Amino acid sequence: MVSRARDLIEDAEDFLGAARDLYGTGRWSKVCFNCQQAAELAFKAALNFYGLDRRGHSLLDLLDELSSMDSRFEAFRESARILDQYYIPTRYANAFASGPAKRHFTMRQAREALDMAGSILEEVKRIVAEGEA
Repeated sequence: MVSRARDLIEDAEDFLGAARDLYGTGRWSKVCFNCQQAAELAFKAALNFYGLDRRGHSLLDLLDELSSMDSRFEAFRESARILDQYYIPTRYANAFASGPAKRHFTMRQAREALDMAGSILEEVKRIVAEGEA
């Protein structure tokens, strides 16, 4: 199972890297979406590390299950709530009545999303590395 967790971590790192690249171009909505994806894959990596393979995109649902196995993840509940909001409206022009998604997200949201996703990913990497040692 650990090799699948490592693959998911690598993909999470790729999404976070893409988010950082997009931040430099001012694409705030896409930064937020990629951060949600990075957190989702990080949570799935942790679940996989604990022997579970999960589908779905809700960070809160993934976190509920993960926290029941490892209470350290409970610290990310607020981040999961915020990042969950970036899964759909960041990608679809019809998510808002008043224009494309890109007009509805801010630099501050993007910066905070980067920080939250980065913290989640670092914790997952630390836990997986501890378990492999």
